[in-house]
Amino acid sequence: MARNFKRILHGLILVYLMLALISPFFLSVKASSTTVTLTPTDDAYVNEYSPASNYGTDNRLKVKAKSGCKLISYIKFDLSSIPENAVIVSAKLKLKDSHDNNPTVEVHRVTGDWSESSITWNNKPGYDSTVIDSATGGGVGSTVEWDITDLVQAWVNGTYANYGVALTGGNDNDEIFHSKEYDGDDPQLVVEYVEPNTVTQTVTETQTVTETQTITETVTETQTETVTETTTIANTTITETETSTITQTITETQTQTETVNQTITTTQTINNTVTETVTTTVANTTYYTTIYETISPAYGNQTANYYTDLANQLVPLVMVIGVICSLLGLLLSATGGRR
Repeated sequence: MARNFKRILHGLILVYLMLALISPFFLSVKASSTTVTLTPTDDAYVNEYSPASNYGTDNRLKVKAKSGCKLISYIKFDLSSIPENAVIVSAKLKLKDSHDNNPTVEVHRVTGDWSESSITWNNKPGYDSTVIDSATGGGVGSTVEWDITDLVQAWVNGTYANYGVALTGGNDNDEIFHSKEYDGDDPQLVVEYVEPNTVTQTVTETQTVTETQTITETVTETQTETVTETTTIANTTITETETSTITQTITETQTQTETVNQTITTTQTINNTVTETVTTTVANTTYYTTIYETISPAYGNQTANYYTDLANQLVPLVMVIGVICSLLGLLLSATGGRR
């Protein structure tokens, strides 16, 4: 019995040491994020029953679904404070409820530009029929929240122009929220984002070009010399003429070498954001695993998105867990055999 107890104790110590070794795998590694809270630049509702009226200065945003007197609210936010290459972690639209009628209200992407000072039912912009998110009011003083993370990401990336959102739905009664003209409790867009790490690589190439020119000049000079001798013997004149020709050729070669050094510098900017959370289940505690990686641009104007291979990340963890399971199996076998 004492021997079995020692074996179990030694096994527990080994398990403890193994857990201590693999504990770094349970830590969450996450790029630091920034959270901003934005208030609307424009908000207003439009009224089907009064189609030419503008309600841009009203301190309420109304939504109603009754035919003939529908009410639709429009809200727009300025996202210029968020970097264009940011990864949006979360984006929540939050409105303060001021009515006890609690219907379901849907959020849509607006597809045309508008201004709170001029929008009416007659000139209101269209909106995408796709429902981004829906939420039900909670009564006077409650905060109603919609998740529009994907839409804000598309705005930041430039996939869609930012014309804001439209709130539709409800029922035959008005659903009423505070607008930015209300004294406090403005509509809010709470955005959490991660700005990628930017790495700039500069590659300098030096090219040497050598140019050689050879110039050859040939000069030929010819000299002719004539000598005439006259001799008189016994009243006889003898004339002798001697001509001598000298030809001289001179060749001159000139070589010119010109070396040009040309330096080309190429700069590439790589945006790299890695958001990793590596988790597992230990002692009935549940963790979750999410790995997200964005690299942009990789080369020149090309853009690539890569998802990290989970198998490569978790192989050491799986091996260690396997060792632990083997040790536990041996311990159970040892204790079972002594019964």
